[in-house]
Amino acid sequence: MASRGKTDVRVVYAIYGALFGFMFPIIATLFDAFMRDLGFGVSSLIEAQKTQPLHWIIDSAPIFLGLFSCMAGIKQKEVIEMNENLEKKVEQRTEMLHEQNEELRVMQGELEDGLHRISQSINYAQRIQDAIVTNTQELQDAFADSAVLFRPRDVVSGDFPWYLKKGNYHFVAAVDCTGHGVPGAFMSLIGYFLLNKIVKEQNLLDTNEILCELHREVVRVLGQEADSDVHDGMDLALCRIDPKNQEVMFSGAGNPVYHMRDGDLMEYKADFWSIGGTQYRKRKPYQAQKFHYKQGDVISMFSDGITDQFSADGKDKFGYRKLKKHLASNHSDNLNGVHESFNSQMNNWMGDHRQMDDMLLMSVRL
Repeated sequence: MASRGKTDVRVVYAIYGALFGFMFPIIATLFDAFMRDLGFGVSSLIEAQKTQPLHWIIDSAPIFLGLFSCMAGIKQKEVIEMNENLEKKVEQRTEMLHEQNEELRVMQGELEDGLHRISQSINYAQRIQDAIVTNTQELQDAFADSAVLFRPRDVVSGDFPWYLKKGNYHFVAAVDCTGHGVPGAFMSLIGYFLLNKIVKEQNLLDTNEILCELHREVVRVLGQEADSDVHDGMDLALCRIDPKNQEVMFSGAGNPVYHMRDGDLMEYKADFWSIGGTQYRKRKPYQAQKFHYKQGDVISMFSDGITDQFSADGKDKFGYRKLKKHLASNHSDNLNGVHESFNSQMNNWMGDHRQMDDMLLMSVRL
């Protein structure tokens, strides 16, 4: 069928070209006869053809125009066939794109459903963490003027405040676990329950002994052998408050504690090594420091998510100096107000820069 169609087009174009070509010798002959006053009879036209050689060239016009038209017909058919092939390809591609779009819509639906379920799971994990780890009601019952600024980077956090009353002692800690988000939240649960176990069940009451045992337990629970590449753990500042003797015992793993009195700030530094992991080959036992307090003094502990937060332009970190200045200059105010104003200061400092890590600030008026 294709060959027949091509032949038909060639013949049609050749006939049209030849018919058009015949016009040239007829018009040329008539014009020549008129100019030479030969008349328009058949004999006069034949005479004009015989005596003027130029007519012989003009007479070939039908042949050449027929051939050219035939070739044009062939090209026209090829163009038509190419267009038809292109249309078929476009239809095929359109059908393929339609099928791919359908597949993408199905995949998008599955992804959205998966993300929705993940979001539901994380939100549920947040409720569990809020109920178990970040509940500060017992702390507020024990110390009326106390405050906790808790700013997870994600929905759930690796930072958590810890409070426990054992006998006459009050234990408070600001704990910063490795990572943030879901991994950090798992570590926070491990740290929370291990601290409870060590103090409640094992009856360890000195802060340095608690940290040493906490380290051993984290290494055991996470299977961190001597040559392990797993170094997950936590930094924390741990205080034991003794109201009877107005004394605080402090031990720290990476994080210090600040003691404010009458506008002065005293810093008690922590030991360098974190809880968990085997990366510190020359690890030593954690040390304890004691200091006395007066009624109205304030102690504050925090995670490094505060001091390591970048400014709006991403050039500077918040650092320790700004935190010390804010706490020392406002320590006589209600601690909830102090934390709210600090939160505003942090928001101004961050601007549109993303939050780098979980943030925790914990303050207690003694």
